[in-house]
Amino acid sequence: MTEEARLYGTVLYELKVPQEMVKKTGEILERNPELVRVLQSPVYRREKKHAIIEEIWKTPEFSSVMIKFLKKACDAGAIAEFSQIMDICERCERVADGVMSAELWYVTEPDEVQLEGIRQFLKKTYGKREVQLSLASHPELMGGFVLKTGDVEYDYSLLGKLKKLSQAVAG
Repeated sequence: MTEEARLYGTVLYELKVPQEMVKKTGEILERNPELVRVLQSPVYRREKKHAIIEEIWKTPEFSSVMIKFLKKACDAGAIAEFSQIMDICERCERVADGVMSAELWYVTEPDEVQLEGIRQFLKKTYGKREVQLSLASHPELMGGFVLKTGDVEYDYSLLGKLKKLSQAVAG
């Protein structure tokens, strides 16, 4: 994910554009890859691209704020990253609602009691109302698990412990 997508996603969230409008825009762009190519192409003039946006994204179905945002994203060459922009916008909304996302990598799938313990740990540590966990099997960890949330990683895997041990011995 690019820094530009993060920036535009955050701006889109702060503009308070309704999520339904954002999703509909994402669907239009996803279903029409040729449209994205035209809006990204340096061959077409800015005015032509803006006219295309105004033709497809009309009021009242789409707000003037959304239309202006799309024009700016198009001018910056960020329109092809709209799915990432949309993801960031949704993530900002979840954070504002007190919901956090985390990834759990495991060797042996945890049971519901263990998952609830992890959720409670994250809620207490980060002061969140809800935790959405995505689970993924990673046998290369050899044992244990890795919990990732934002920029923080809790590595309780056997592989992680072996790496720390080897660094301590070599270090």
